[in-house]
Amino acid sequence: MHNDKSEINANSLINHDLAPSSKEERTWKTANFVSMWMGALNNIPMYAVIGGLIVLGFSPLQVIGIVLVASLILYAALTLNGHTGSKFGIPFPVIARTSYGIRGANIPALLRGFVAIMWLGIQTFAGSTALRMAISSIWPAWNNLGGDLTIVGIDLPGLLSFLIFWSLHLLVLKSGMESLKKVQKWTGPIVGVVIIGMFIWALKIAGGMGPIFSLAGKYDTFGEAFSPFLAAVTGVIGYWATLILNVPDFTRFARSQKDQIKGQLIGLPVIFTIFTFATVTIVGATSVVYQTPIADPIETLKHFNSPILIALSALLLSSATVTVNVIANMVSPAYDLANLFPKHIDFKRGFYITAFLALFTFPWEIMKNSETIFMMLNMIGGFLGPVAGVMIAHYFIINKRNINMKDLYSYQGEYMYYKGYNYRAFFATMAGAILALIGQFVPAMKSVYEVSWFVGIIIAYFMYIALMRIHPPTQVAKLDFIEEEMTQA
Repeated sequence: MHNDKSEINANSLINHDLAPSSKEERTWKTANFVSMWMGALNNIPMYAVIGGLIVLGFSPLQVIGIVLVASLILYAALTLNGHTGSKFGIPFPVIARTSYGIRGANIPALLRGFVAIMWLGIQTFAGSTALRMAISSIWPAWNNLGGDLTIVGIDLPGLLSFLIFWSLHLLVLKSGMESLKKVQKWTGPIVGVVIIGMFIWALKIAGGMGPIFSLAGKYDTFGEAFSPFLAAVTGVIGYWATLILNVPDFTRFARSQKDQIKGQLIGLPVIFTIFTFATVTIVGATSVVYQTPIADPIETLKHFNSPILIALSALLLSSATVTVNVIANMVSPAYDLANLFPKHIDFKRGFYITAFLALFTFPWEIMKNSETIFMMLNMIGGFLGPVAGVMIAHYFIINKRNINMKDLYSYQGEYMYYKGYNYRAFFATMAGAILALIGQFVPAMKSVYEVSWFVGIIIAYFMYIALMRIHPPTQVAKLDFIEEEMTQA
């Protein structure tokens, strides 16, 4: 079980970016994983998610509890799935070949890629609204450019802001993953400064923490809060569920297993909880002062007195949205496209294709009918939790943390299964997804849908193990027999 590139024959299943990362490429230290999570967490969409929990009626302390529980579960799932990348230096779509088959791996990879591209468009539009506000705070005439002219359903200032903001993404990975490592060193801490400034402002206008943390939620007892609490935990996990799949795309560059485990520990439970504390303080302060919580940080910034301060804060907040977009919504599709056409698309080409496709999501139109599109994305996302369950089960239970590296890039190896597809993985995924999502259509099962991520990943995990034990693939059965014979000898 080696990851020496020289042992892998060049063929239609491999290119430089899909091959195991070399020792020279493994440069990510603990601090790099910490800064990755700082950039991923300290941004407008995540702020809105946490602030939204206050709007839904949770108290500030309950929200901190929700995020702490969710971040611990996320940390466990991310480090488990990230273990494969750290050990063997391979990205998510290649790892998926071990459980879904050489050809079958393209299906979960493309599903993951589709969800990412849609979210890339949506979050780029969200970031562009902050950029538009930053420009118009200094130059009010910006909002009137083009008059009543609309192009593909959006006014000229909105379109220009979107295109400018979109183009910033292209600069982040101009030198591959090393560029991301350098950029995220700055974006996370810079946004942290903005959040600290907003935190101080919140304490000042609310008269300290007392009035903020004495805000009562609508759930008075543990019994009343339990089900909504669990549903909220599931929602926060669901926000990052896609990254659980492709975290090996990052951990494959870790210097050691310890670096990714320690870096994600500091980056997730610790920094996420600190960011949540600051966010609920700011949102809680708006509830105290304005009698209604404001979950949108851009709307909160409008209450600042200085146009220059508003512009600077909005600009810095939007910069972090670029980082989270690259981490969560661009790296994975780039590898997924490379996996689909290894001879023609490498990581960098996949990255630019992903960015190009995001332009045609027309996110301003999506937001007009956001309920329908989000339901569709959540349903597709419902399949991704079970995919993680299958991958974790295969790596830790079936493969016992070993991978046949040569067969990963071969049409004749053990991961070929039946014509390149492992039906057991697809059956387990479908079963997990159906049980997780059935509550969307069957009112009596609504409580199951509220914890869909847990249901999907657990069902898929155990069903996959059962199917692999009951009806093991011929090649796996043969290998087990040989191993048993050798042990007896």
